Amino acid sequence: MQLEPEKTLGRVGYRRPIGILGGSFNPPHLGHVHISKVSLRMFELGQIYWVYTKKNPLKKVGPSSFGDRVEKTKKLVKLPNIKLSPIEIRQNFHYSFQLLNFIQKRHRHIKFIWVMGEDNIIQFHLWKNWQWIANNVRIAVVARGRSRSIVNSSTFAFKYRSFRLMSGQSAQLQHCKPPIWCIVDSKRLNLSSSDLRSNVK
Repeated sequence: MQLEPEKTLGRVGYRRPIGILGGSFNPPHLGHVHISKVSLRMFELGQIYWVYTKKNPLKKVGPSSFGDRVEKTKKLVKLPNIKLSPIEIRQNFHYSFQLLNFIQKRHRHIKFIWVMGEDNIIQFHLWKNWQWIANNVRIAVVARGRSRSIVNSSTFAFKYRSFRLMSGQSAQLQHCKPPIWCIVDSKRLNLSSSDLRSNVK
């Protein structure tokens, strides 16, 4: 696995949509791989890029060094259609909307799909300019089998309920114009970066 230069983001396989999974990946774990595999299959993505953040604005503690996170990811991920990108760090972006605005302007011929776990959807309304993201980017949500009631009652899901595709329509997400989103269920995998960090001795 290689670290993709920012200028090649989405160049290969551009005829199919490109998934973007943003996060600190501190550390990367099998949950991230699982979300990526489900997204590649259910949303018919050509590739999915893991885009590393400098720091999650909603977390007080910053991540470990970028180099350390990349090395751990290389050991974990073996699929060739999962790519690593430093674009958010190299461009000195602090928020996801900055990244998405940048790549959509630079790669107008590519359909990007923002991939999220259901935990992020629940607090999505706390993100900087979250409504800009919702109105301008296709959103794919991968659930882990828990009750939909928490997700359905979230600020995002309530406000954008009329723009939601059923899980059986996931392959159609790429053909719809934003605002549009779809949530698909997957086998529950109880792994999180926070849990892994707490177990490190």
